[in-house]
Amino acid sequence: MIKRLFLVFSFFLFLKSFSFAQTRVWTLQDCIKYAIENNVSIKKAELDQNSTEINYKQTKYNKLPNFSGNANGSFSNGAAIDPITSNFQNQQIFSNNFSLNSSTTLYQGNFLNLQIEKNKILLQKSDLYIEEAKNSITLSVIESYLQALYYNESITIAENILKSSQEELRQTQIKFTNGAISQLELSNMETQNATNEYNVVVVKNQYEQQVLALKQLLELDPTTHFEIENIKLDNISIVIPNKQEVFERAIIYLPDLKIYDLTKQTLEKDIKIAKTAYYPTVSLGLGLGTGYTNTMSYDYASQLNNNFKQQVSLLVNIPIFSKMQNKTNVSLAKIQLQQNDLDKAVASKTLYSKIETAYQNAVANVAQATAAQATRDNAKLAYELASKKFELGGLTVTDLSVSRNTYINAEQSNLQSKYLTILYRQLLKFYNGEEVDNIN
Repeated sequence: MIKRLFLVFSFFLFLKSFSFAQTRVWTLQDCIKYAIENNVSIKKAELDQNSTEINYKQTKYNKLPNFSGNANGSFSNGAAIDPITSNFQNQQIFSNNFSLNSSTTLYQGNFLNLQIEKNKILLQKSDLYIEEAKNSITLSVIESYLQALYYNESITIAENILKSSQEELRQTQIKFTNGAISQLELSNMETQNATNEYNVVVVKNQYEQQVLALKQLLELDPTTHFEIENIKLDNISIVIPNKQEVFERAIIYLPDLKIYDLTKQTLEKDIKIAKTAYYPTVSLGLGLGTGYTNTMSYDYASQLNNNFKQQVSLLVNIPIFSKMQNKTNVSLAKIQLQQNDLDKAVASKTLYSKIETAYQNAVANVAQATAAQATRDNAKLAYELASKKFELGGLTVTDLSVSRNTYINAEQSNLQSKYLTILYRQLLKFYNGEEVDNIN
């Protein structure tokens, strides 16, 4: 009995969680957070960071001495040199060799330390690449989400227009039956109604396509039920900050230019690393070894003890002439440093251009939004009056269609202006180092 109750309770929880998954409404912040956690581009940047961290650790390990052990056995028959005694023998020779060896670099023109410092900077740079990938996906999600909202609200507008035209068509059919209008006017109204039906289908398809694009940004399965937050947008406002202040804050908070600063540091390390080839390399070697051969009369253990040897070696490698390769490497590293400075200048101009564009569009859209709202209100009122006049027989089908199309265009312009206002507001917040908030 208890087991049955447990199964029923578990099934109820499953249905409840399944229902929640099916009815989840995604806000803009939900989409951004989910995309940052799951987007492939960000995951690839994180994997690149893991590789960079491994390389950084390896450069530190490179300062440690290496250590190896060797063991071998050999058999020869006939005239040969005994590998243990180095005597010439003409017999069967069986021998063993055992050795332990270690070596370390004492000096290499500070090469190893410079490599460690360079890879540490590259690790810091990988953090910026991850941040850059997150910023890129954030902007893409904002744009895609707002576009989906735009099409979603466009569906409502198109459906309302269709309802109005269906009522107008009904009235037109009655007038035609009563002989008040011609067949041509009825055909025009039927055509307009069919166009409005098609417009609903088109905008619904646009919405579905945009939702699919948003799902792809979030790495969601295309079959996943997805519903965006249904927001009523009224009195949308925007505070336009000073563009120079925005640019100065963007330099501080965004990774766009900081990447080039760290790249400059790595290239400066590359120049120093290239110059280490001019300096000598000093290495220390240590070795232990022993062996056995059947050409000696001592037993195996005695030979291993008697043949035990120790070795210490100091190797100094002094570069004299490298066919100008060292000079070439230094020169190439300096050129890369100069190229990075130019790349940073271009990136700075690009960032400023993006901010300038967002700023100018925001300024222009403030005036446009006010005009679009007034035009839409007037066009709506004119259309409502025209519908009443048509109903009373004081307006032709053609005049009503003109009024309706004017209202439709004004409604779309006003809707577009609202979402552009939101987009520019979010862009300026993003460049200003502020957190992107939900749409309200």
